[in-house]
Amino acid sequence: MKVVLDTNIFIAAYFNRKSASARIINLCLENEHELIFSPRLHKEVELILKNVKVKGEFQERIRSLFMNASRVEPTQKVFVVKEDPDDNKFLECSLEGKVDYLITSDRHLLELGEFAQTKICRPTQFLKLQYT
Repeated sequence: MKVVLDTNIFIAAYFNRKSASARIINLCLENEHELIFSPRLHKEVELILKNVKVKGEFQERIRSLFMNASRVEPTQKVFVVKEDPDDNKFLECSLEGKVDYLITSDRHLLELGEFAQTKICRPTQFLKLQYT
């Protein structure tokens, strides 16, 4: 199962190690799901984690996650999310990586429900769909 994780998933996982977001990151680290990312997404995650002063074990886990994930270079620009155009980078990555799920807590993306072949859902929804 290929997934793209919004930046807010990493923040939620950091602040609550027992959250659905943390569980999804753990599943990716255990190779249950394949994380797909673009350089732009990776850069944003690094910046956000640096801003909240993430260090130590969590930082190492995220580094390992990206080292074992699949990098894509989006070739198509999309202009679907008009209220927050920066969110389109998640859709571009999903499209290029032929991703099954975009996991997010962002309402602009969630309102879409799906994009191309990608279902867009909250972390708790994803876990319910996959593990119940």
